[in-house]
Amino acid sequence: MRLNPFIKKEKRFSFRQNWHLFALAGIAGLSFWFNFYAISQVGYGNAYYAAAIRSMTQSFKNFFFLAFDPAGVVSVDKSPLALWVQALFVMVFGYHGWAMLLPQALAGTGSCILMYVLTAKYFGRPAGLISALVFALTPAVVVASRNNTMDMQLILVLLVATWFLFRAIETGKWRFLFSAAVWIGLGFNIKMLQAYMILPAVGIVYLLFSKEKWSRRILGSVLSLCVLAAVSFAWVAAVDLYPAADRPYVGSSTNNTELELMVGHNGAERLYGQTSGGGSFQGSGGQNGRGTDGRQGNQDNQNGPGANNGTQTNNTTGQTTAANGSTGNQAFSGQNNFSGNGAPSGGNGQSGTFSGRTGGAVGNDIGTAGLLRLWGSTMLGQASWLILFALFGIAAGIRKFSFKQAPLKQGVLVYWAIWLTAMLGFFSFASFYHRYYLCMLAPGIAGLVGIGLPAMIQAFREKEGWRQWLLPAALLSTLLVEGVYIWGYPELRVWLLPVMAVFGLAAFALMAVVRIRSKRRITSVAMAVCLLISILTGPFYWSLTAVWYVPQNSTMPYAGPELADQSAVQGMTPNQETFVTMDSKTLSLEKYLVAHYKQGSYLVVAARANDVAGFIVDTGLPAVAYGGFLGSDNAITLDRFKELVSEGKITYVMLSQQSSVGSNSNSEITSYVKENATLIDSSEYTDESAENDSSTSSNIETDYALYCFNSQQTS
Repeated sequence: MRLNPFIKKEKRFSFRQNWHLFALAGIAGLSFWFNFYAISQVGYGNAYYAAAIRSMTQSFKNFFFLAFDPAGVVSVDKSPLALWVQALFVMVFGYHGWAMLLPQALAGTGSCILMYVLTAKYFGRPAGLISALVFALTPAVVVASRNNTMDMQLILVLLVATWFLFRAIETGKWRFLFSAAVWIGLGFNIKMLQAYMILPAVGIVYLLFSKEKWSRRILGSVLSLCVLAAVSFAWVAAVDLYPAADRPYVGSSTNNTELELMVGHNGAERLYGQTSGGGSFQGSGGQNGRGTDGRQGNQDNQNGPGANNGTQTNNTTGQTTAANGSTGNQAFSGQNNFSGNGAPSGGNGQSGTFSGRTGGAVGNDIGTAGLLRLWGSTMLGQASWLILFALFGIAAGIRKFSFKQAPLKQGVLVYWAIWLTAMLGFFSFASFYHRYYLCMLAPGIAGLVGIGLPAMIQAFREKEGWRQWLLPAALLSTLLVEGVYIWGYPELRVWLLPVMAVFGLAAFALMAVVRIRSKRRITSVAMAVCLLISILTGPFYWSLTAVWYVPQNSTMPYAGPELADQSAVQGMTPNQETFVTMDSKTLSLEKYLVAHYKQGSYLVVAARANDVAGFIVDTGLPAVAYGGFLGSDNAITLDRFKELVSEGKITYVMLSQQSSVGSNSNSEITSYVKENATLIDSSEYTDESAENDSSTSSNIETDYALYCFNSQQTS
């Protein structure tokens, strides 16, 4: 019987034809496991942002202006989009730590999938899968995906912009170019100028590889820059044009504008260090600038040569002892003595046993600025494992081309090369950043390794002149760098290095077989697998440490074996969903303040956001930081402070026992409080059971003093 010609033959799903989908699903699953497994142990992550999210969900005004506190006195020193996303997740799922961290975990896995899409389309499925795998196993990516900072959301939108850029070059249609500009603008609304770090790659690749006439290329570039500016500065303009008296003070700015925040604290100070403001930070490498949380100025510009080569302040002040025996004031909750070769040797009476090589474990140790900074002992483990391999990948993939017929395939390679070059330049010489920022290196490295490895294997098999030696040279140099770095960890020498060596030797042995029987594809595949295992073993283990161990400082998280000995979790809030990390004295103070709270007033007022963030997270009540995040903002002037006291809004004020913080206005407030308010005896808010608790992580009696403007409240 004749079959109906209009009925198509049913196609069966074939594993052989769709193996790449299974492989990609496995890599994506691995990525999400790294990003989200046991995420509850992180609690609320960075308490500064967690407090802001709770405040933002209490009113639309707080939501739009990124209010740090429920009263809407001061805002967070970031752009809005990523925090808006976190707030929306909290509105849907409830106020939980995992709800705030989920967007970053999803963004990390989404970026992993996009790395496959962006690479496989032009260089084949194996290249795409390698790119996705390398990205997923970058330790800094895992760290940033398990925190409520904004970097992974930024990377996701920048990769979407990259997809539109490639489509614009392919099709010659401006709508794709403008779409790329829109997505970069959205990236600006996630982390301001950090999004513009890809502009050199975008501009150069579009101008060189677009098939349009040069006049249209230039005109399209100019118009796309206009689109970029419009999207980037829409929210900034909305905030700055809004009456300042009717919105929160722009945190960490010097003149209460988002424009100054962008140019100053989130711009020039990242490159050159602090140029204005109250606090002082001298980090590793001699940079001077205001840092984040652990870098607040609470020491009147004192500099100490401690483990982080400077003074830092967080909740409380402790001593940090460097390997050379010199000391500097570094504030984290409690005392942390780092001795020897960077090994933690005790926090609150706890002794560390891990003899790792990186010192200043809980600090912002980014090393000395210079070409070799990213290979330093505190930096390499975060994202630098495969930089050399990526550079070899550029050499393997680059081909001669004419400007008249420049293939987009070469443009993609050039794009990732410029992306990586721009990031290497910034992170090698910038004055201040945190180590988890290095996740910005991951797309460039992953793309170049994915492109370069198959190209090097092909050149090796076909004996393409000098290119045939790139594969063994790339493997040998990468293993040497990784081996020397891991050798600094005695505990890892006995098992991690042997694993790398075994698979590395297997890869070299299979290279010899490939030279003899170059037509056998299975041998090349086995060689590639052994090679990847050997060079990814180190990054894989470093990424695991971010999952296994609770980060000691959620403000400056990082990956590494040092986390194993940092059992005292710091910088957290009392009611973590898994851990209770603040001591009973702090909890007692919180209970005392809540018990004496009057509707319509502020729960407590303090100079810095870090002093009150935990109270906001736990209670949702309006605890206010009149000095903003850094303690130097003029969010509340002395005259306004007096008005709020007379109106009954300010009753309790918590002052640091350390030296005065921030601006002259805030120093005046401190003096006014001491002269006119009643000092409350610490016995009023301290549990007797906590009196002799030597394991507590902070000490309210010695670190803070509580004052009251209504003596009847103390009874």
